[in-house]
Amino acid sequence: MVIRLFLVIAALCVAVFTLYFFAMQSTPGTTRYAVFKPDMSAAQSAQVQQLIDEQLIRKAGGRQVSPIQVVYDEGAVVVTFPIPGENHQSDGICDFGYLCLWENPGFTGRKLSLLSKPSSRPVNLTDYNFGKQVSSWQHNNKIHTVKIFGIDGPGAIGNMMMSNIKEVRLGRGCCPFSIPEKASASGVWTEVHGQDRLAPYDDRIVSIAFSPMFVLFAQ
Repeated sequence: MVIRLFLVIAALCVAVFTLYFFAMQSTPGTTRYAVFKPDMSAAQSAQVQQLIDEQLIRKAGGRQVSPIQVVYDEGAVVVTFPIPGENHQSDGICDFGYLCLWENPGFTGRKLSLLSKPSSRPVNLTDYNFGKQVSSWQHNNKIHTVKIFGIDGPGAIGNMMMSNIKEVRLGRGCCPFSIPEKASASGVWTEVHGQDRLAPYDDRIVSIAFSPMFVLFAQ
C-alpha cells in the first residue's frame, strides 16, 4: 500500500513538472532571431533574390525579412543565404533558442535556423532545400532542456545521423519517440553544443526531431 501511494505521488510530481517545463518553454518573447541587412552590389542582390524567390515558391507561407533572409511561422524557421562572391561570406552565429544547420563544414554557407523547443514538431529539411545537405551545426539554448536528432528519413523516421546527446548511438534506428524496449532514464548525459563537421555523416540528414531532455531515448 505504501509503495503504491509512493508511485502515485511520484507520477503526480512528474506530471506537474512536465506541465511547468512546457509552460516555461512556451513563454513568448524569450527567443528572437537576428535580422541581417548586409551591403551588397546590385549583382549580388540579384543572385540572392533569385534564391529567395525560389525558396518562397518551394514552400508557401514564408516572408522575406531582409535581403538575405526568409522567415516561416513567425520565426520558427529562418533561412539565411550567404553573400555571393569569392569569399562566400556567411552568418556563422546561432541565435539563442535555435538549432542552426549549415550546408558546409565550419558553419559556412546557407544556414537554416530552427526554433528549439521540446514541443517543436519534426522538420523536413527538403522544405528548405536542406535535405542531405547538412555538414555542420550548433545548438544555442538552455542546457538540459531539449534533445535533438538528425534523421536520414522524412518525418523523423529512420536512422540517427546526428544528436546533441553524446551517448546516442549514431547510425541506429530512431523514433518517432515511442519508448523503446531498451531505454535509459539516467541523467548521466553529455550534451554537445555543435559540430563543425559531421563526417562520416555529412549530407545524410533529411529531417530534424526535438524531444524533452527528460524523456527516455533509444540506446
